[in-house]
This record gives sequence, structure tokens and C-alpha cells, in this order.
Amino acid sequence: MWQPLRNFVSSITTYGLLSPDQAMRDHVNQWLSSRPCLTCEDWFHRHWASPSLGMPKALVEFIYDRLSTYSGLTVGCIHPNDRLLEDLHFPAVCWFDWGLTLCEDFYHAFGIDILDYFDETQLITCADLATFLQGHLTPHPT
Repeated sequence: MWQPLRNFVSSITTYGLLSPDQAMRDHVNQWLSSRPCLTCEDWFHRHWASPSLGMPKALVEFIYDRLSTYSGLTVGCIHPNDRLLEDLHFPAVCWFDWGLTLCEDFYHAFGIDILDYFDETQLITCADLATFLQGHLTPHPT
């Protein structure tokens, strides 16, 4: 008889633990607000268009859009060397499953399954994330 109530309370508690921390989002966005906010086009040209990087514009557009959706952060203010954990607080500002959602979205956008390779704990900066994704766009020799 009490099980439905316990399940409901458990669901509410779990939802809170797995949800983004709005106060942390606000804090990080406040920190980012001291920087100019670039459009996706400007963000690409300022940070990613270097011939030595070879970062495809479609990938940068994907990252710009998806990071904003997952984190609620002003991506146009993020620099490539911003650390996902220490600076941007990704575990706190994103839904708990942002990495899985990223893999699914990447598959739908580019037709490439990265689920078996993605490990967010190995990505230190935004540039690391972009480089990881770029590396999976390039066919690997077998």
C-alpha cells in the first residue's frame, strides 16, 4: 500500500539529484558574461577556423547548438581552453545523461556512433571535446 508513495518520493528525490543545478548555471553564465558573446559564425571564425585545426564548420555549429542545449550556458562566450569540469561545471549544469545525449545527437547529425568511445572524464577542455568529435568524423584506417 505504501509502495506507490515511496516510489513517488524516490522519483522526486532522484529527479532533483539528476537535474541541472540552476544556481550553478547562473554562476557560470555570470562568469562568462565578462566576455563578448559571439554568434556561432563568429565563434567558428575566432576559435576554430584555423587551417591547422581543420575543424569543420558543421561540427562547430553542432557543438555550439548542442552545448547550449545540454548546459544552458552561453556558448558564444566559451573559449576552447575553458575546462569542462573546473570552469564550466558540466556535471552540475547539465542533465546527468548529457554525454549519452551527445552521442545520440552526434549519430543523428553525422551518422557516426561514438557511444563506445565517448568518455567525458577524459575530456578536460572544450577544445578536447571538439577534437574528440572531429577525430570521429575522419574515417580511421582498418
